[in-house]
Formats: sequence, C-alpha cells, structure tokens
Amino acid sequence: MTTSIIIEGKISVDAVLRSKYRKVLTIFYDVAKLQRKRNKKRVKALKQTLESINSKEVKIEAVNQEWFEKNAIGKTHGGIAAIVIERTYQKIPELLTSKPCIFFFLAGIEDPYNLGYTIRSLYAAGIDGIVMKQRSWHDVEGIIIKSSAGTSELMPMALVEDLETTINFFKSKNYTIACTGKDESQSIYQSNLKPPLFIVIGGEKRGINRNFLDKADLRLTIPYEREFVGSLPINSVAVIIGFEILRQRNYSNN
Repeated sequence: MTTSIIIEGKISVDAVLRSKYRKVLTIFYDVAKLQRKRNKKRVKALKQTLESINSKEVKIEAVNQEWFEKNAIGKTHGGIAAIVIERTYQKIPELLTSKPCIFFFLAGIEDPYNLGYTIRSLYAAGIDGIVMKQRSWHDVEGIIIKSSAGTSELMPMALVEDLETTINFFKSKNYTIACTGKDESQSIYQSNLKPPLFIVIGGEKRGINRNFLDKADLRLTIPYEREFVGSLPINSVAVIIGFEILRQRNYSNN
C-alpha cells in the first residue's frame, strides 16, 4: 500500500512539483495569504507556485490558517503545503549515464537534518548521485526535503542492501573505489578525484568496515592544520570532498 506524507513550505513544494521521483496528490494553500497586501513579494511567490501546477492529476485546495495549525509541523510553511506519496529510489544500474560519473555512498548517517544538509552540499557541488543502505525515511521525509532546500527531490539516489555487492558492480564498470580513512591514506588535495569514481564516507560512530578499507582502490584523508584526533561530521566531510571534486573538474589544470 502506498503511503502519503505532508510536506510544507514553498521551496519544498516547488521541489516536489519538479521531482521525477515522487507524485504530488494535493496542494493546500492559505487563501487569506493571497489577499494580504503587506508582503507583495511573498504573495507573488505563492501565486507563481500555484500557477506552475499544470497537471490535472494534482488537486489544489484553498484552506484557512486553522488547517495549517492542525497539519503543519512548524510555522515556516509560508501558507503552502502538499500531500505527496513516498519517493521512489533508483536501482543502481539506473544511476549510470552515458558519461563517467561520481557517486557518494553515505554510511551510518542517522540524523535527517544532517542527511538533508549533506544532500544539499553534494548537489551544489555537482555530484551525480547518492547511494545509502536500505532503510525507511518515511517519517522524516519532510525534514530531509526542507533541510536539503529541496535538492533531495532532484538528486538521483539509490538504496541498497549490501555495500560489497554495490562495490563489485561499480568495479565491474571500471569505477575507482575510494573511501575515507586515516591509515595508509593520502590527502584529497593530492588525489585524482576525476570520474568514474565511487566514494564511501563513513559515519561518525561506526566508520567504515576494515574489510572494505582493504579492498578500496584509494584511501582519502582530509588534512588538518592543527593536531586533532577527532573526526569531522559526515556532512562536513561531504562538503570538503565534494567541492574539491568540483575544483578538480572545473578549475584544475592537472
């Protein structure tokens, strides 16, 4: 049985309307907000979203403030929300395109806000897709969409049962397999991070399985300026590596 969720806010609603991975059932808007004159920019933005809905399958309902007080999680909805079905995720082969790509495997990420921030950063850096272990994000999808500024609806993503099987698939497609780790690793600034590349980032609690570390083609580390024995949060690691990849893709002469 297909389940539905409520997402809220203009950025989130605009994202699900653009998404190839989710069906929008109903859009709700606060009719009183369209009649207010003190914030013309916000009213105009709300009208633009409603006017962009050209699918006959999407219902549009005018509701009052009480509807949002009852159904919205917070107060930053801006007078617009949507009922959508669960996101569909890609099969691993569906992620591949005709050009060499770069994918991130995010291991051990638990917090939906951190996941949203990480997706937003990798999307901005031009990463081609994200792979994660199989689990249900149903109860927190609205948080992920909002914290990712809608990019979670646009980023190709796959959920897998087994990392080793996934690694073997990418190896068979001549992808370099890289992972983050401190032992026998080299700086990201001295590494070739050009595609085709599959990068595994370990979670802060459990890290990456030693058996996988031994099988990786490339071990990466982020150099610190000061002596520091701790680990960076996974979203910080993703930002740093993602934008080093962007630099090498577009701004490096090497």
